[in-house]
Amino acid sequence: MLKRVTVLVAAVLAYVLHAAPLLAQTPPSPKPDFSADLVAGGVDRRDPNVAWIGVHVRLGPGWHTYWRSPGDAGAPPEFDWRGSQNIAAADVEYPAPRRIASAGLDSFGYADEVVFPVRLRLRDPHAPTQVSLKLALFVCSQICTRNDLTFNAALAPGGHLDDPMRLIDSWRAKVPRTNSPALSISAIKRTPEPKPHLSVTVTSAVPLVSPDLFVDGDDAVFAGRPLRAAQEGEVTTFTIPLDGADAAHPGKPLHVTLVDGSRAVEAATLPTAGVAASAAKPAFTPKPAPPASASLWPMLAIALLGGLILNFMPCVFPVLSLKIFSLVAHKTRETRAVRLRFVASAAGVIASFLLLAATLAALKALGAQVGWGIQFQQPLFLIIMAAILVALAANLLDLYDIHLPAPLGRLVGQGGGHDSVAGHFANGLVMTLLATPCSAPFVGTAVGFALSQGPEQIVMIFAALGLGMASPYLVLAALPKVARVFPRPGNWMVTVRRLAAVAMAGTAIWLLTILAEISGVQNALIVGASFGFLVWFLAVRRQRFAHAIAGTLIAGLTGAALLVAGDRPLPAVAQAVDGVRWQPLAPEKISALVRDGQTVFVDIGASWCVTCKVNSALIVGSDRIRTRLGSDVVPMQADWTKPDDRIAAYLRGFNRYGLPFNAVFGPGAPDGIVLPELLTQGAVLAAFDQASAKSASH
Repeated sequence: MLKRVTVLVAAVLAYVLHAAPLLAQTPPSPKPDFSADLVAGGVDRRDPNVAWIGVHVRLGPGWHTYWRSPGDAGAPPEFDWRGSQNIAAADVEYPAPRRIASAGLDSFGYADEVVFPVRLRLRDPHAPTQVSLKLALFVCSQICTRNDLTFNAALAPGGHLDDPMRLIDSWRAKVPRTNSPALSISAIKRTPEPKPHLSVTVTSAVPLVSPDLFVDGDDAVFAGRPLRAAQEGEVTTFTIPLDGADAAHPGKPLHVTLVDGSRAVEAATLPTAGVAASAAKPAFTPKPAPPASASLWPMLAIALLGGLILNFMPCVFPVLSLKIFSLVAHKTRETRAVRLRFVASAAGVIASFLLLAATLAALKALGAQVGWGIQFQQPLFLIIMAAILVALAANLLDLYDIHLPAPLGRLVGQGGGHDSVAGHFANGLVMTLLATPCSAPFVGTAVGFALSQGPEQIVMIFAALGLGMASPYLVLAALPKVARVFPRPGNWMVTVRRLAAVAMAGTAIWLLTILAEISGVQNALIVGASFGFLVWFLAVRRQRFAHAIAGTLIAGLTGAALLVAGDRPLPAVAQAVDGVRWQPLAPEKISALVRDGQTVFVDIGASWCVTCKVNSALIVGSDRIRTRLGSDVVPMQADWTKPDDRIAAYLRGFNRYGLPFNAVFGPGAPDGIVLPELLTQGAVLAAFDQASAKSASH
């Protein structure tokens, strides 16, 4: 009989592994289509102390990279010259950019091809020069990728190559220079009323064809699209709306770059301190990620705190029941065994976070979308997690004693193996994976920072999250006598075991409802029926007929839940829910609504996001919030249950890589007020009031 059970389990797992690839309906994210190489031009014939090289980037159809200021999304290239020899300074020049509009956002950069000329100041013109460049190049299409590249080149003293220099010089000609007689920025005036803006006067000997202006130089100041205000002969005046002027750094220049076809010039001005910000900035403006060296240590502290708070989120409650059993059992164990099991639990948590970090870093390098909890968008992950929970529930009900191969038996708990050292380690793994749908306070901040950085920072931040979540078990390992406060084992544990089994089964059903939304009801019913038949077989074999009948009823309820979940409409059109008429998220419409004086509330959630459900039920669904959403606040909603590159890009714009996400936009906050992961009525209502009030001008 045990062989039959083993065969059945193997058959179910074989079906799961075979069917899961077929269940995924979203094609894999495309890999970045680009190539880059280093062009060595050699020594400048007019100045032997200067040499020229170029970074040549070729981009496939639909892909682009970024200027020194990326605009609303993306990041500029990062050049690291450490390791080079005989180079005193390296100055990168940026050819004139173009405006790249996508989903209501404006990025500044290059498509098709670009060469970044680099001027090298040599320490000794008579010595050989070794160039060592580490380049972080951000390339985007429907997805955005960070690509870490390494180039090396040797320049001989006095060496000069004509063909490479011609290529470099052709792109140097496209770099905006100071004013020329044929085209110039003759005046830049800063005006605070009625809204802060720049008035830019352009003088051109020939009519302007397709002019565009870009403002950069101070990360605190953001500029909108230029508007042609007046034209008289060769003189044209443009107005550029500004935001963030009140936070400008005193004395830091703003650069204004004018591009008109193949012509480009630039000029600089100093921002005027004390001017209020209220300009029509785009619906959201991503802030550049802080340098890793400057912000890593504070972020590690934030990650530790966020990981600790994850222990108290509802996602981990089903698995915490196993911890109760282990704590009770510790009353009868020697101190060394108690410590070993707590350390094993902590090791499982940390190992799971490191596994997540390695996976996310690899996916990011391949150009896939990354984020906290997005593995719940993958059918195979949902099926495996549901299978583990069903196995744990059946074991807690004593429906079987596992006699599978040792590694698998230790994973799911062999004959109470969940109380073995290996079982505690596996418990830590499962607890972490179940915690990922919950974005606790501080977790979103830490994850957002990590995923905007390189692989090393990702691993360090996730290790800190794991250490924070594992800290209670490490404390108990150091103070094992604390476990003695729990009551002694007794009959009460039977009831707790049954309640824990129900919690496990309920969580598995919840995972199957998400599977129904992602891959269809039929596929979820097949997987659920396979699990249900296996549990029913085990119950009948143990002559637990009450369990078999209860399992049959639960299977029927599961089928009904799957049918309901599979038919749940996604917000593709405006729909009324609890008296609130939600509109689908449209970032390009937000700025227009704000200009019209309206306030907008953005809510992005997912079926697998438990914190989103709590926020929706307790806060967004409360009478006071619903009253505002039905009157003076425009509600917009998006569902990230399934993979969606547009939503992922929108979240990245706010340096957020997980859910829940809520923000409020309005005349008083055109760049948006991003709300904390755990909402409160006071925070939401205060954001409504702040966003709806127009900023005062000084």
